[in-house]
Amino acid sequence: MTIVYSQADPQFDTTPLTASPPETALQAFAEANALNYETSAPAPAYGGALFEYLENASVSDRFSGEVAGRLFDVGTVTGTVGGSQSRTTSGGVQITSSFTSTRRATHGYLVIRLDRALPHIVLDATQNDRTFGSSIPMPIAQDQRLSLEGDFDSHFRLYCPTGYERDALYVMTPDLMALLIDDAGDLDAEIVDDVFYLYSNEAFDVSDPALWQRLASIRAVLGAKALSQTENYSDDRVGGRAANAVGEDGRRLRQTFIAADSSMTPRRLLFIVGGAFVLIFGVVITGFVLIWGAISP
Repeated sequence: MTIVYSQADPQFDTTPLTASPPETALQAFAEANALNYETSAPAPAYGGALFEYLENASVSDRFSGEVAGRLFDVGTVTGTVGGSQSRTTSGGVQITSSFTSTRRATHGYLVIRLDRALPHIVLDATQNDRTFGSSIPMPIAQDQRLSLEGDFDSHFRLYCPTGYERDALYVMTPDLMALLIDDAGDLDAEIVDDVFYLYSNEAFDVSDPALWQRLASIRAVLGAKALSQTENYSDDRVGGRAANAVGEDGRRLRQTFIAADSSMTPRRLLFIVGGAFVLIFGVVITGFVLIWGAISP
């Protein structure tokens, strides 16, 4: 049985945030809403950009559990921008790339479970861009950007894996796009496998009742639409609906080897091809970092 959200879903009980002593208010709020509360913890092993591209990361003021029968997780994650990605080309070449930086980043996050595994989709909000562009720590290859109708592109940059453009359009209908603009225009969004993520470019103030009212609204309205729009999705490349899986090419966006943020420096480009000899070259230019490699037998 599929559980969906609706605007009739109960709001969070925020009374403990104002009625309890400050030192116990957050724990009291968690108990009132049947959530687990952690003041600090290692970052959970999620597949989203904040959890794969922030190193030595930890979370603070984390509230997790089930709401309306689904995974629900809210908190703030902090770490050093950096990460790695492995992929196999159509020719059987396995490529592992990684980058590091000196920049620390802090983001509020919301995690909601969906019913279906979906292609990797990133919606990068323009409203929360940093000086050098995106606030998302993952360096996405720009040839995966997909333009949508209307003025959506002025609010979000949408990325999907090459070859999965039609799949992304199936998910990103005009009514879902309108909800994203209206309800989450200042937040980045991401879908990885069967999990929907929303990211703020600053810490969540979980002591503020207004935050919880907004998150409840997002869950009830935007979450409901995301569920209804994706409940019939299937990837025919891997067996259709029964498989509830996505093909390897659609599971993750490709990284780029050019970083517009000079604090991001690629540190390794490793080709694994049997016993092949690997050559790695790098050139650093002010404001940009370029790296490329060559393989010889």
